Amino acid sequence: MSISKTEIKKFTSLNRKSKRKEHGLFLAEGEKICEELLKSNIVIEAFFATNKHLKKFPDARECTVSELNKISKLKNTSEVLAVCKIPEKSTYMDDQKPLFFLDGINDPGNMGSILRSLDWFGYQQVFCSNHTVDSYNNKVVMASMGSVFRVNTIYLDFKDFKTEFKNHTTYVATMDGETIHSKMLEKKSIFVIGNESHGVSGEIKNQTNKKIKIPGFGFAESLNAAVATGIILYEFSKNV
Repeated sequence: MSISKTEIKKFTSLNRKSKRKEHGLFLAEGEKICEELLKSNIVIEAFFATNKHLKKFPDARECTVSELNKISKLKNTSEVLAVCKIPEKSTYMDDQKPLFFLDGINDPGNMGSILRSLDWFGYQQVFCSNHTVDSYNNKVVMASMGSVFRVNTIYLDFKDFKTEFKNHTTYVATMDGETIHSKMLEKKSIFVIGNESHGVSGEIKNQTNKKIKIPGFGFAESLNAAVATGIILYEFSKNV
C-alpha cells in the first residue's frame, strides 16, 4: 500500500514547527535513526520503507523513493521514514545531576549534538528557552542520532525555570568567567548555554550567580555551543 496523497500532504507539513505542534507529530528519517526509534518509548503513527529495507523493518509499509522525496526536506532523502507522536510534557526530574538550560540555540546541528552529549553522559532532560530551535526539527532529530528519543526537552521561560529550581547555583558559560574545574562545581547546579552568535542574553545573565569559562590555549575565537556543553558535561562527570 503506497502513501496516499492525503498522507503525503499531512506528513510534508510536519517540516514546519507550527504543523508539528498542531498535529502532535514529527518525522524521523534514516535507517540508523529508525533503529534507535524502535528501541525507544516513542509512539510511531506511520512507518515507511523502500523494498530493500523491508527485511530489516518488517512492520513498515512499502513505498518508493519518489514518495519519500515528496515528504522529506533533507538534502539526501533516506529510504526509511517514520511519523512519530511528540511525547506529552513530563514532570521535571531532580536526580542530583546538574541541569542544563539552552538559551536561544538556533542551529539544528548544535542542538542535535547537545542532545547526543547529554544522552552519552546519562542525562534524561534538558530545559530550553522558547526561542531555542524545536527539538523535533528534522535536522535536530538527525543530528542527535536518536538521542532526542531519550532526552526530554522542556521549553519554558527562564524566570519560571529559576523559580522551580531556586536552590540551585546558576553558572553561565562566558568568555570572562572563572576557569571551570570540577572541584568548584556544586551538585545542585544549573548551566546556561547561550546562543551561537550572541551568547547568553543579558536578562538571564542578571539572574545568575556565577560565570565560568573553558580555558583555551590556541587562537580560535570561541567554541561552539555543542562542544562547550560536552566539555562542561565531562568536567562535572570527573567529580561524580
